[in-house]
Amino acid sequence: MLPSIGLPVESVEGDSIYVDVTPNRPDLLSIEGIARALSTFMGGKPKHYSAKDSGIKLHIDNSVLPVRPFIVAAVVKNVKIDEKKIESLMQLQEKIHETYGRKRRKISIGVHNLDAVQPPFFYKAVEPSSYSFIPLDMEKKLTLSKILELHPKGVEYGGIIKEFKKYPLLVDSKEQALSFPPIINGELTRVDANTKNIFIDVTGTDANAIMDALKIVSLALVDRGGELFTVEVIGKRKFETPDLSEKVVALPAEKINKMLGMDFTEAQLLKLLAKMGYDSSNKKVKMPCYRVDIMDWVDLAEDVAIAHGYNNFPPSLPNFFSIGQEKRSELLEGKVRELMVGLNFLEVLCPNLTNEQECFGKMLATEKPHVKIKNPKVEEYTMMRPWLAPSLLKVISESKQAELPIRIFEIGDAISLEGADVKQTRSLACVLYDPKATFSEIKSFADAVAREMGWAVEMRPCEHPSFIKGRAAEIVHKKKRVGVFGEIHPQVLNNFQLEQPVALLELDITSFL
Repeated sequence: MLPSIGLPVESVEGDSIYVDVTPNRPDLLSIEGIARALSTFMGGKPKHYSAKDSGIKLHIDNSVLPVRPFIVAAVVKNVKIDEKKIESLMQLQEKIHETYGRKRRKISIGVHNLDAVQPPFFYKAVEPSSYSFIPLDMEKKLTLSKILELHPKGVEYGGIIKEFKKYPLLVDSKEQALSFPPIINGELTRVDANTKNIFIDVTGTDANAIMDALKIVSLALVDRGGELFTVEVIGKRKFETPDLSEKVVALPAEKINKMLGMDFTEAQLLKLLAKMGYDSSNKKVKMPCYRVDIMDWVDLAEDVAIAHGYNNFPPSLPNFFSIGQEKRSELLEGKVRELMVGLNFLEVLCPNLTNEQECFGKMLATEKPHVKIKNPKVEEYTMMRPWLAPSLLKVISESKQAELPIRIFEIGDAISLEGADVKQTRSLACVLYDPKATFSEIKSFADAVAREMGWAVEMRPCEHPSFIKGRAAEIVHKKKRVGVFGEIHPQVLNNFQLEQPVALLELDITSFL
């Protein structure tokens, strides 16, 4: 039945079954979640969850807001736990970290022995060297900065917070550390076989995602027999977590049937949805609180299909006539590509990512508004390229040992900003690298492209900082500048460490669609 609910079995080794869980179903990352799904799929009643008030408060200090702003928490009491269950809980925690939590950057989860600390709790940011505690699996106190240097988890995940002057910390009323999110918990609150009451904290950068993770982890413990209690979170506003409310929507029977090509009755649809954990009454569908993947009626349709069984849908032909064909843009690019190869140019493919120095600095061009990468991993790729010319010059600079002349071209994306809007076009760029490369020669290729493609264009002199003055021209189509060509400026050649003249053409072919 596991593949039937969307969990293909990878292998079976002894008493262990290895299944593949898709990222959209984090509730299935635990044994408890899989058991819950199988239970309703086999005819069991949908589960509903509730929580009592623990009276515990969690205060958020303003100092932590610029670093890691969101935190939620829950308490699970009277948990019956052993080493196997601890191992299962840790696996759930790490699987959420790696997938839904984007390797702890978006979500990090802390599981603690509640009886070892004294509420209320305080979430704040502190100086890296001002606070020390014993992290998990170590025997001596370390400052937060030393944890990033010496603890394996600090080395692995320290990059998430290293850029900040202060680091997040969760402490109790006695200033005892529970957690240094998103790095490591304290040894003080280690969960073992003697733990009865558990405090769960989830921190991150997305308020909805951390609430989802909290529900998944806490409900896994509830399914093990624990009692769930809420925690009051006090920051800019007060609220209780976890939020176990269940969204109720009208059954979109017509839409579901149209999408699936079926004619299910409302009663049949409700029965199929019940197999997937939904409850219903008066044609209303109540979504399980732990199903964090449900966003629209399309998700309901998918669950109906899973419950019905994909293999049970009768095969049929579409009820409309359609003939596939290439997009106009692809046909145009194909003709341009064939023409450039016929003109004895070799095609290259370059990354759409570049950097400001290469795109503007080396080209002597004025830096214009452009699409930047928010968190670049390397200095070489910090932005999307607004034109192709720098990429081709870089290719030549790395291929100078090749036999001359070098003739290369690329048809690729150029991404630019026009006010607040992003504009994406397809451009043709070609380069001649040869002692005899001149304005006249590159103009002859520009003429050939326009003539063979049947494009009505006008070519007139222009000035461009990347080209030698008096040896550059622009291509105009319908009174709009769509391209430029000419001899590259000696300083640009020097910047790219090129020893021979270069003639270059770049043309926006999107304008001719």
